[in-house]
Amino acid sequence: MKKKIITVIAGIIAIILIVVVSDHYQGTTSSSDNTASSHKWTKKSFDQLKVGDFNETGKGGSSYESIVAKYGRPDKKSKTKADNHILTVVSWKNIAGDYTGVTLTFMSQKDSSKTAKLTSKTLLDSKTINLAKKWTMTTYNAVELENKNDQEHAGDSLSSLTSKYGKPAVLTIARINGKVQTNAVWHNTNGGANGTVSIDFSSHNTAVDKSQEKLR
Repeated sequence: MKKKIITVIAGIIAIILIVVVSDHYQGTTSSSDNTASSHKWTKKSFDQLKVGDFNETGKGGSSYESIVAKYGRPDKKSKTKADNHILTVVSWKNIAGDYTGVTLTFMSQKDSSKTAKLTSKTLLDSKTINLAKKWTMTTYNAVELENKNDQEHAGDSLSSLTSKYGKPAVLTIARINGKVQTNAVWHNTNGGANGTVSIDFSSHNTAVDKSQEKLR
């Protein structure tokens, strides 16, 4: 079950990264809208968003229409089909504080935003990338993962890693099978511009999986 959850998270993150990086990709329609809004995103408003269950078509999540009504049309919007569902990924840049954007993923059974519910939320923060300690292969290898065979949930926590390496550049939160799952990505590494550390956290806020690129 844990492997399946990690796979779902990886899929969500892959879709988000593609939309953030590129306006167009196969099987997806993209658009942008620069309609201004008097409301700016904040860390508090991001935290208050209700994320619905991915496996229940976003049941219990905030609606697309209610979010757009408050924060205005997104700067970027993209749709793609996944099985019998429509995934809509949108992003805004009108955010206050040390953040650069908010990206949200919605799910619906019809090609309509009216029924779309929030299934994941991502906070982008690259302004503090050079202010924190850098990841190395040694520190990456030292990250303790939760032992799936016991109930102690003894893996490293997101808060403990944040205190060491600063806020992640990308923080994604989803709900799968009723449990909150989090992925954090850091770019402040000794691997240069393409160096990354990605860690998945369980609903107990402990690390369950990790990956890296270009570390030394």
